[in-house]
Amino acid sequence: MNSNTFRSLEFGAIRALVLSHAGSAAGKVRAQGLAPSTETGAVRAALARTTEGTAVLRTLGRQPYHDLPDIAPALAEARVEGTFLEPLALADVASFLEGAIEIGRRVAQAEGAPDLARLGAGVVDASDVASAIRRAILPGGEVADDASPRLAEIRRTLARLREQLQSVMDSYLHGKEAERLLQDRLVTTRNDRYVLLLKAEHRGSIPGIIHGSSGSGASLFVEPMPAVEVNNDIVSMTENEREEVIRILRSLTARVRDRAEAIGRSLDILGELDFVQGLALVARDMDAVCPEIVADARQGLRLVSARHPLLMTTVVERVGIARRSTREPVPVTIEVADGASVLVISGPNTGGKTVALKTVGLLALMAQSGLHVPAAPGSSLPVFRRVYADIGDEQSIAANLSTFSAHLANVVAMTKDLGLPTLVLLDEGGAGTDPTEGGALGVAIVDMFRARGATVIATTHHGLMKAYAQATPGVTPAAFGYDPATYEPTYRLEIGTAGRSLALEMAERLGLPLETVRDARSRLDLKEAQAEALLKKLEEDQAVLRAAEEDLSRRRLEVESAEARVSLAERDIVARKKTEIETFARELRRRGEEAVRKAAQTIDDTVRRLEEERKSSAAAVARTKSQVARLVRQAQDEVLGAPDVGLVEREPETEEAPVAVGTRVKVKSLGVTGEVMALHGGQAELAVGGKRMRVPRSELVSMGPRTHVGATSRSSASAVRAETSSSGSVSSEVNLVGLTVDEALPKLDKALDNAALGDTQQLRVIHGFGTGTLRRAVAEFLEGHPHVAQVHVGSEGRGGVTVVELRD
Repeated sequence: MNSNTFRSLEFGAIRALVLSHAGSAAGKVRAQGLAPSTETGAVRAALARTTEGTAVLRTLGRQPYHDLPDIAPALAEARVEGTFLEPLALADVASFLEGAIEIGRRVAQAEGAPDLARLGAGVVDASDVASAIRRAILPGGEVADDASPRLAEIRRTLARLREQLQSVMDSYLHGKEAERLLQDRLVTTRNDRYVLLLKAEHRGSIPGIIHGSSGSGASLFVEPMPAVEVNNDIVSMTENEREEVIRILRSLTARVRDRAEAIGRSLDILGELDFVQGLALVARDMDAVCPEIVADARQGLRLVSARHPLLMTTVVERVGIARRSTREPVPVTIEVADGASVLVISGPNTGGKTVALKTVGLLALMAQSGLHVPAAPGSSLPVFRRVYADIGDEQSIAANLSTFSAHLANVVAMTKDLGLPTLVLLDEGGAGTDPTEGGALGVAIVDMFRARGATVIATTHHGLMKAYAQATPGVTPAAFGYDPATYEPTYRLEIGTAGRSLALEMAERLGLPLETVRDARSRLDLKEAQAEALLKKLEEDQAVLRAAEEDLSRRRLEVESAEARVSLAERDIVARKKTEIETFARELRRRGEEAVRKAAQTIDDTVRRLEEERKSSAAAVARTKSQVARLVRQAQDEVLGAPDVGLVEREPETEEAPVAVGTRVKVKSLGVTGEVMALHGGQAELAVGGKRMRVPRSELVSMGPRTHVGATSRSSASAVRAETSSSGSVSSEVNLVGLTVDEALPKLDKALDNAALGDTQQLRVIHGFGTGTLRRAVAEFLEGHPHVAQVHVGSEGRGGVTVVELRD
């Protein structure tokens, strides 16, 4: 890289653009030093960091680096032992630290930018230093009264002394003689002392110390004697105040000095982040992309829809350079690939050749500086160690060089330092001399660079150079197009063909008299005329081919569009069928779930109803048993308590005898006897101990016809009592251990009935521990049972026994 290349390609304007976006002093320093790198790894890393910068800019927005004060000088001064920073410099340090911490925190949390996030996380948290400065330094730069207790006391004393001095001065300002003696009724200072303006002619009228006179001599600066001592105290306290302020500033500066290394790193980090943001803002201004960096220049160079940045309105307005066109640049695709290393561009004047040449060179420099380039995705560039550009009129009157000589001097300089890979840009090679010799020289120069391994892009109007491009392997011709009807340039580059210069046609279009143009055409050399005709024929043939290609492309697009529509229709049909099937399946699932829910609800309702009926039946049976037991006890009491009443004589059970009205029967489940009073289908009405009750006929065992005994004997009574006692004998304990719930509950129910009939007051239910299932089932069964008065867990076994208190 050399200064001539930077100047020819106007790289300084790109640097100025980045500089305009930098906000901090450290960021501006980096922008001013923007330069291309020649190391592939470094270029890729710089481009990747710019990509991260665009991600941060997109997600977090522009960060306020411009609000960060430049503290580099203050930091350097603070590093010197024994020095102290002025209050405003310390306030700048606090502002920088606060801003740096906030920006670093935001960037550290940015997504899609890992390297920048690590940089942001490296900003030191020196908020303690910033807080200490803020407590001591007021926004205006003054040291706060409460910066230290001693300073607060000094300033309170100063305020009191100044009030005292003001009182002394007021006594003179408002005295009877004030109008006559004083030049003005005001208090001013002289030599840091408060004085009055005494008229010179009244010298000695106010006793005190004279500190000089005014410039005219009409006034004397007099310090009245009563104010001298107060002034002395004020001067002394002011000196004390200054010393305390310096002590405070030294202390704060020492805190900055102790953290100087960390703060310096934060300064560097913020400068780098600011610089990267500037690169990202340039990429946004240009709508730029990150090009692919290829490892080898032999892989070629490809810029897709590239635009020259200095022709863009946004860039021109920001940098403040003269606008060169009223319209935006036309994108152009430039490619040196497929084994070629030379591209020769021809075409009409003002067709865009030079702009294309500058675009390639400037975008190569930008990419190697870490900048995204204004092109389309798919663009790729190698990393060049040298970029040479010989563009424009370089004649120098001072150096006694013509245009031709200046061009040759540039070429000679290139040959002396051709470090590969090198990009060589030649505008109108061989121009400025005899066309025949110039064309031959231009071909020779281009071929020399090609042979030495350089990548060359050259523009030309020479027919010899066009023929060279068409016929030489490794050299690709290209031409800018034009409208064949008006000869207006289209600024579109066609790769693979040479173009006409159209000098005579352009002259005619620009208004040169037709006679002159015809005369010029008649003077063309026969060979030149034949070459021009051949090029014209080639252009026409290529136009036909392009038209055919465009028609073929149009037809292919139509076919592809039709195929796409068919494919879309098929996908739509498949999607609709899939949707319908999914809808049908969802409906089936919904109906199935609804049916299952209803069935489950029905089962639950049925189980609940059966359970309620079972409990109701159990309660009814229990109530019946309880009533029978009471009747039996009443009958026993009546029989045993009335010896003169006839008793029923016990007879052997006769199961074979039929049950009929008047038959003596025994109730199997209750163990009591009685007389059948009436039959009602499957039910029998019995008389037991003077009470009536209904029981199922299946529960009755016939004992034959009733037999009356005329006289009651003690032996009969004893027999009845013995029968009753035997039938009612019950245990006060029931053991359910080892039984299932279904086995245990009927046994428990029977034990409760027997206990109620046997007039037992308490029943112990042994169920053990186990899993607790049997214990819970027993508790639920006992709850609400008609025989049960109270239930509590027995003390023995810690809950393995439940004790039941029975109703009376």
